[in-house]
Order: sequence, then C-alpha cells, then structure tokens
Amino acid sequence: MKLSVIIPALNEEKNIMACIESARQLNPLEIIVVDGRSNDKTKEIAQESGAVVIQSQKGRGIQMNAGASLAKGDLLMFLHADSHLSLRGEAKTSLVQDLLRITYYDPHHVGGFFRLKFDEDSISTRLVELFANLRARLFSLPYGDQAIFIRRDVFEAIGGFNDYPFLEDLDMVLRLRKIGRLKCLPFKVVASSRRLKKGYPFSPVVVSLRNALIALLFIAGVSPFSLLRLYK
Repeated sequence: MKLSVIIPALNEEKNIMACIESARQLNPLEIIVVDGRSNDKTKEIAQESGAVVIQSQKGRGIQMNAGASLAKGDLLMFLHADSHLSLRGEAKTSLVQDLLRITYYDPHHVGGFFRLKFDEDSISTRLVELFANLRARLFSLPYGDQAIFIRRDVFEAIGGFNDYPFLEDLDMVLRLRKIGRLKCLPFKVVASSRRLKKGYPFSPVVVSLRNALIALLFIAGVSPFSLLRLYK
C-alpha cells in the first residue's frame, strides 16, 4: 500500500507546518499541498517542510481533485490544512495497519475517517464533537475535517469531488455510501474551532445546528450554490 496525503490550503501559514508534520508520521509516499493561491507564506512554509506543493484555482474540491490527479499512491487521504493527526508511539504502526486492513481486506468498507476533536476545550465545542462523531459513526457520514481516506480506484470511480463552493465533502461521502461504508478509526484528528466561534455564548452549538440544517437541505436536493448564502 502506498499512501498519498493531500492537503488543500489557503492562507494557512500558521497551521500548515503542524499539519504536514502530523501527516509525515504515517510515512506516506508523498504529501501534496495544493495551494489556492494564498497571499501569505503558506506555499513557502509547505515547501520548507518537505511537501510537494502545487497551485490551483481556489476551492477545496477543486484543490483536492488537483492533488489527487498528481498523486502516485493507491490510497488517498484528504487532510485539512488547519487540522493535524493526533498519534502517539505505537499508534502510528497500528494506524498504518488499520488503513491497509480496511481498504484492502475488508469487503464492507472502501475507506475510513478519524474521530473529530477540536483544538478548544469548552463545553460547546465538546458538544459539537460528540454529535459530529455520533453522526459520522452511526450513519457513515463524516465531514472533510475528519481526514477521510479512500482507495484511489474508488475515488476515480465516483468522479472525485464535485466543483461546489462548499459541501463538496458531504456530497462525495453520499456518493461513496452507494459503493461501500467508511470505517471510523480510534484515532483523533484535531481540527481548528475558529469557524465555530462567532463571539457570543455557545456559538459553536448554534453554528453547528445551522450547518446541520444546511446539510439536511442539501440532502433534500437544494443546490449548494443556493445554500451558500446561509453558510456565510
């Protein structure tokens, strides 16, 4: 098994190094950072950190497709630039073995994802974590911040990510579920909570409920282009 880690990034100079370093713990064949033409030092830091860096049009789905098209691995992991894998000691070896077993020897699964943890320890973010992990495990419905990994042939069979302004991760997972399930691994990916914090009490919970409504509307058939105004 050869693993390619693909990291879409845009103005992530504060987070990109930690993200790359965490991905390197998996001893991947390559780490590809796809820069959406950042105006900070994201590209330079990623290059100095040893990643392969390419540029593409801005848009997470577009960027991840660009990285996947150049990847040489037969297993693809999509890791957000403001996230990092949380692994310790023997967990690294165990994780690689789990990736291999799930994607090649488990007939019921075509890939997997990680348990979500936010970088802020508050009651509201912990509640969001709890329900996000329950949703992902019960319905095989993770979002992109959970470091989704899938076999390359499966990714190509479903046509990769659609060119949406957002919800590209939910859309891909819904199409993936028609082929096979995604397995939740007992390892954590630590994600930034910045998009949940709006400056008022329990804003992470409120924002999460809004996002859940958007997801339900999308599943019901509403275009992501129409839903974008609710997201901003």
